[in-house]
Amino acid sequence: MLKKWVLVTMLLVSSFLFYPPATAESPGEITYIAIGDSLTAGLGSSEENYLRIHGFVPQFTKYLREKNNVSVENYGIPGLSSTGLLALLNADEALQNRLKTAGVISVSIGGNDFLQTIRSVPEGEDETALNLRMEILKRTYQETYKLLRELNPDATIILLGLYNPYPEGHELTDLGAKYAPLFNGFIEEYGEESNTLVIDPYEAFEGKALEWTHIAKEDIHPNDRGYTEITQLMKKAYENSQE
Repeated sequence: MLKKWVLVTMLLVSSFLFYPPATAESPGEITYIAIGDSLTAGLGSSEENYLRIHGFVPQFTKYLREKNNVSVENYGIPGLSSTGLLALLNADEALQNRLKTAGVISVSIGGNDFLQTIRSVPEGEDETALNLRMEILKRTYQETYKLLRELNPDATIILLGLYNPYPEGHELTDLGAKYAPLFNGFIEEYGEESNTLVIDPYEAFEGKALEWTHIAKEDIHPNDRGYTEITQLMKKAYENSQE
């Protein structure tokens, strides 16, 4: 009997010497919640089986799933403005509860405010009214970010900026070139906050409007290539934050 136990012990010891136990962690569990406007909804991306799988939300989810178990919830609402998003977050208790569980939250908002702003400039009118609208947008965005952080202090929040969808020669090109960077400039400040990533697609899209959006059909939304570029920017920022 003693010899038997000695043999078993030797076999166990040798198994640990030659085949050490696995120490790799199991895949992480992440809830990714996307909130915002038509970009979050993926408008402009091509459909497969009635699903817009080429929008940035599905593409970024696929990336996260390379190393994690990910559940995703998309609350993209076409036409949503910054005031509309803030009202939704304040009113929807179920959404608030879901946001509390998220590991990653992405926010695309401000595009409709941007369109309303630049389209409201009659030729030759001074820009005082436009600057006022930008200040209102800035305050609304501040309230939105504050609320998200109150709901979830620890999630990685990804804030998407604006690109200029208007190509050279379009009547709104110059206004787009002015106000998209202004918007991106004030959300850039949030990149100094903990666990907050700011995505600025302006430079990447510059000179690419006809290639990466549907502006030739007077549709400012990205096409598949445009959404892929946004996703690449998100991936790069997220990877850098994990180092």
